[in-house]
Amino acid sequence: MEGLWIFYVLLYALMKGSRDGMKKAALQKNSANEILFFYTLFGLLLILPFSGSAFSLAPVYIFWAFVKAGVVCLSWIFSFTALKKMSVSLFGIVDLSRILFATVLGILVLGEAFTLPKGIGLLLVLTGLVLVNLRKTGEQRETAVWTLAFALLSCFFNAVSEMMDKILMRHMDSSQLQFWFMLFMTLIYGAVLLIRRERISIKSIKNNYWIGLMAITLIVGDRLLFEANASPASEVTVMAAIKQSAVLVTVLTGYFFFGEKQLAYKLFCTGIILSGIFIAVYL
Repeated sequence: MEGLWIFYVLLYALMKGSRDGMKKAALQKNSANEILFFYTLFGLLLILPFSGSAFSLAPVYIFWAFVKAGVVCLSWIFSFTALKKMSVSLFGIVDLSRILFATVLGILVLGEAFTLPKGIGLLLVLTGLVLVNLRKTGEQRETAVWTLAFALLSCFFNAVSEMMDKILMRHMDSSQLQFWFMLFMTLIYGAVLLIRRERISIKSIKNNYWIGLMAITLIVGDRLLFEANASPASEVTVMAAIKQSAVLVTVLTGYFFFGEKQLAYKLFCTGIILSGIFIAVYL
């Protein structure tokens, strides 16, 4: 089934969109560093029973899994910092800019073709991004420049990670990459807690059920994404476009759970973006 990878990426996008709201809710109970450590630790525990082949991986690829973990750690630190000061829906829309980074990396590094449908699709995505930023809402006026910069840096490092997934999945299977990736992520965030000597509230961690839900969606979503990257037919530029459908979940989460405003206008901009995704993928 050649087109199955598209379905996998779509499911990944829906899970990713739901996690933005979960992160915002989790940050109301614990610090970003606490969440990041336990989030990845729970994820690692979930995949341990399926990681028997991980130790047969060549050391060079274990090293590159460590590099990927470092890239994603930076992305998540920037995203959690931005989300703490930003509305969920605005963050989700700004996060769409990762398609620009993914497209450039896919073309320059992986040699993917830049076709007319992809160009039209990318133009529509950019139009939706520009429109949502033209109407200045209260939440945008209150968002500091450094917060937007952190959100964009998160997008950049995410795009680098996506490009690495495509390359690494040529040399390993999804269970191997997921084990080493999650192990290194847990170790890195644990080191951050130790270096910062940050106090951990076990009681609030136990009551913060969002962390466990985030870990489950992370593990299932990443496994689907790795399988999609293993497909010879998949392309980073197209996958980047499909992933932007996550914004629909993020915008609706912001409206229904956090009381954020201007739903109709945000959905209008989202519709333009999603039409661009459809053109890039199916035409």
